[in-house]
Amino acid sequence: MSITNYTELKSAISDWMARTDLTGNVADFISLGEARLNRLLGPVGTTATLTGSIGAQTLSISSLSVQEPQNLYYRQGETEYFLVPRPLGTFSTTTIQGSPSIWAIEANTISLDRPMIEAYTFRFVYLGRFALSDAAPTNEFLTNNPDLYLAASIVWGCTYTKDPAIAMWKQALDEFTQEVANENARKKRGQLTVDPALGLIGQNRWSIRTDSTP
Repeated sequence: MSITNYTELKSAISDWMARTDLTGNVADFISLGEARLNRLLGPVGTTATLTGSIGAQTLSISSLSVQEPQNLYYRQGETEYFLVPRPLGTFSTTTIQGSPSIWAIEANTISLDRPMIEAYTFRFVYLGRFALSDAAPTNEFLTNNPDLYLAASIVWGCTYTKDPAIAMWKQALDEFTQEVANENARKKRGQLTVDPALGLIGQNRWSIRTDSTP
């Protein structure tokens, strides 16, 4: 079974725990598991689907745990269009309905440069807390580490049901968490760069008197 979104994760938890009577509790197991991930790991890239309304000039993101907005796209037919991000108050707006091209964040709202002429579907990409939901059904971490997400959730499931298998899942959770932490640290080290100016230290300087040619 693949685990690529919130619905599939909930189903996988029930399957791995071999329990069909915990449907109403699985969302809590995920939320509690995410609390640990939020403490130990940094913000996660998340994609949410937003639906606009004809004549509206804003989109609510109050249900999302946004820490840093990234990109916004809207779909028209089979084509997806990129909207340009701008600080609020730095671009012109109009009351004429049409296809939006610019957006800004205002509190828990995305403001567009014009009212929508269609009920567009938007794809909003942001960095935020681990907080899967029906509104934000997937994130980069779930895509890359479904095993860790599953273990983090099932540990709480076993706690709730007093299942002795919790020891096995807790060990797996600790191992997976350490592996991801090590990988994140390795990536950060790989991203460090040396200031190009440091490379000039100890090198001969160019001189107009000695290095120029008549």
